[in-house]
Amino acid sequence: MLAVSLLALGMGKIVQAQISVCPSSIVGYSDDQLQSLLAVCEAEIADRQGKLELTQKQATTIESIILQLRYKIEQSQLKIKSSKIKIAQLGEDIDVRSKNITVLNNRIERMHGSLTQLLRKSDIVSSASPVEALLSADGLSEFFVNVDNYDVLQGRLRTTLLDIKGLKSETETEKSKLETSRSKESELKYQQEQEKKRTENYRLEQEKVLKLTKSQADAYKKEIADKEKVKNAIRNRIFRTVGGQELRFEDALKLVQMYEGRVGVNAALTLAVLSQESSVDSLIGKNIGKCTYKQTAKNKAGTVMSPSQQPSFEAILAELGLNPDTTPVSCPIYSDGSYGGAMGPAQFMPSTWWNIGTGTGYKERVAKIIGNGTPSPFTSLDAFTGTALYLSDALERCRTAFSSTFELRACAAAKYYSGLGSSGSRLLGHMNPKSSYGYQVATRAAQFDKDIALLDQ
Repeated sequence: MLAVSLLALGMGKIVQAQISVCPSSIVGYSDDQLQSLLAVCEAEIADRQGKLELTQKQATTIESIILQLRYKIEQSQLKIKSSKIKIAQLGEDIDVRSKNITVLNNRIERMHGSLTQLLRKSDIVSSASPVEALLSADGLSEFFVNVDNYDVLQGRLRTTLLDIKGLKSETETEKSKLETSRSKESELKYQQEQEKKRTENYRLEQEKVLKLTKSQADAYKKEIADKEKVKNAIRNRIFRTVGGQELRFEDALKLVQMYEGRVGVNAALTLAVLSQESSVDSLIGKNIGKCTYKQTAKNKAGTVMSPSQQPSFEAILAELGLNPDTTPVSCPIYSDGSYGGAMGPAQFMPSTWWNIGTGTGYKERVAKIIGNGTPSPFTSLDAFTGTALYLSDALERCRTAFSSTFELRACAAAKYYSGLGSSGSRLLGHMNPKSSYGYQVATRAAQFDKDIALLDQ
């Protein structure tokens, strides 16, 4: 007999509409469709998240380029300022050289005049006859002294004139070089200004691109946020308790997490088992209202619940003050066994919850954990805590053969389905293939890990 009963997840195959786009609202969708829709929304969120990360990287790259361009523009501005200073200095030097050349030209003109007069007098002296020299007022000796002085003066004037012409030539050469330098510096300044202008234009273009990129990133963020809302709305409709009363994913998580630390079982695994174990059309415990324990069934005893389970069931219901004849239990799943009778959202079999014959069961352990002397398998908190305790026992046994998180979860789920004592090929058959109970629970638990992390944010 199964320790914990699995509902007929494969019964009554439901034809679902093909859903390919995450909608903006979940109104009008069935719970089965919402399960498919959740995967679609998650895929779209992952896609947009990838695009968002790429866009953010692009924005970071563009911001870096803009920063480099700003540095480049600043450098260009400094170079242009430097060129302006050099051009101004060269202009001042050229002005000085021009003034010097003007002064030298004036001196040359004056010396030309003096030399011309001197030469004219020299010619007069040279052409004078000895008679004229003797008849002069100064006399002959003075005449020859004057002639010598003229010669000396003439020589000095010529030397000075040549020096001045040389100085003028050097000055003009320097002025020409300065003008060439100023012309080159002006050309360099023009090129720097053009480069600055091009850099500035490129920076403006990059800023436009950055603005568009950030706008795109904001659009992705909004789209992700919208899809997360839909995803959360879907998750909030997945879990429901006995009788169809809604229990949001977040609320179910809080119940499981209350004693997660004390029991030592990850909340995601507990919720995954609860979802897999008693969820039909995404309703936990939906099946428990279909049968009663002594209802006629196609088995040897002719009743839904096995005769070996009935005493424990009756004792449990008596303690809780419930009528065993009207309290719903799970119907038989003939493909898995002849009997039903599992109780509450965690689908505990009566003797697993409390064996009246041996006085053992998870009821006592649940009572110690939650501090309630009469815990009920029909109450969400009590049942969920019992599930976690059962999984704790299963994990302890699974660690002797498995080590990875996925395998441990699949093994614990398989034991939850087929009994703590199951092993060998029977256990492995419920862990693999992908359609098996344990594999589906482990896969769903991994997804719940992500959902819990999202809610924690």
